[in-house]
Amino acid sequence: MVKRINVQELVILADHFTGKQVEVSLSPVSSRNIYQQFRCRESGNDLEFYDINIDKPTPNELIIPKDTIKEIQYFEGKTIYSIVFSIILDDGQVDFCIYENPLFCKKCGKLLDRHLDLTWQINQIGGYGSLYDNEKVVVEFCEDCLVKFIGDVQ
Repeated sequence: MVKRINVQELVILADHFTGKQVEVSLSPVSSRNIYQQFRCRESGNDLEFYDINIDKPTPNELIIPKDTIKEIQYFEGKTIYSIVFSIILDDGQVDFCIYENPLFCKKCGKLLDRHLDLTWQINQIGGYGSLYDNEKVVVEFCEDCLVKFIGDVQ
């Protein structure tokens, strides 16, 4: 499902992708970059995407004037890319494709938007004799399944 977001939401969401593998596609040119310290910020009338690379003394930057942005689309799905930001400009489009494993509710299987949906986690290390003996187990649930579970307990 595609969601339309604004510049401020994009900046906040992009903060979650520090160190992720990010592919940047500029139409008609395409380049693939791995950002080690991926950042996004507003700077005056510009939207800046940059990476401070330890091996290079200068940042790798992509600067987009905010007044050229027509629309920003956000998509999280089951594709090779888990998250895609598409910035539609007056004269082209820039896609940021982030590689990250999708998150699903363990009860109902619903695809969860890792950064926009409210999710709940149960973190526990399996006890002696358990099927998960001495293993860390992390189970994620959507809000609806947790409410049903808590309602059943009471």
